[in-house]
Amino acid sequence: MIERYIEDLDELKRSFIEMADMARKIITEAMESLTERDVEKAEITYQYDRLIDLKELEIEEKCVRILALYSPEATDLRFVVSILKSIVDLERVGDLARDVCETAIHLSKHPPIKPYVDLPRMLTIVSDMLKDSIMALLRGDVELAKEVIDKDDIVDSFYERLFEELTEIAAKNPESGAIAVRLILVVKALERVGDHATNIAEYAIYFKTGDVVKHKKAQEYLKKLKEKKSGEE
Repeated sequence: MIERYIEDLDELKRSFIEMADMARKIITEAMESLTERDVEKAEITYQYDRLIDLKELEIEEKCVRILALYSPEATDLRFVVSILKSIVDLERVGDLARDVCETAIHLSKHPPIKPYVDLPRMLTIVSDMLKDSIMALLRGDVELAKEVIDKDDIVDSFYERLFEELTEIAAKNPESGAIAVRLILVVKALERVGDHATNIAEYAIYFKTGDVVKHKKAQEYLKKLKEKKSGEE
């Protein structure tokens, strides 16, 4: 029974790694199809999202099986729960990549309104965040998880700067407005990938320590609001 339990946990880890690799692959290739103006790659990558959806269902079934058959406790229970939560984030990365593919196909019909320099840089950061968040979860590495969470501020800064640049381009040249809006959505998609990587990093901390980081953030936010309200009074 114990040997089978260990085997099932190992298989769960392998499937999770496979799904994580798929998520990194699809967002990378979606962005490449945009920057390289490669319609064929965009169309192929768009279809790849279905495989990620199927992998999510597969992993979900494995998690339910482990919970039902072995009733894991403490650390193992938190690990399985963290995997269940994380695959939702990975599936949404696939959805975001699909949206980028649609934009890539559309924008291939129009000349670019600015060089695609910052998008590959932003992609590198969020892709590394995904990789590191997965490793943090599998290893229970709290410090690595915190590094991922800290990087989210960098991604947010990229988004804010590119949003301003594209908004300015649209204001100066209304004919480029529709293209600028679509590019803003692409930048937002990358920012959301960073958010999903951050979520997984937070699950890694929960797995290792039992701390729910999101709740702490909410508590800190409420505390600041109360302090601000008290100061105004």
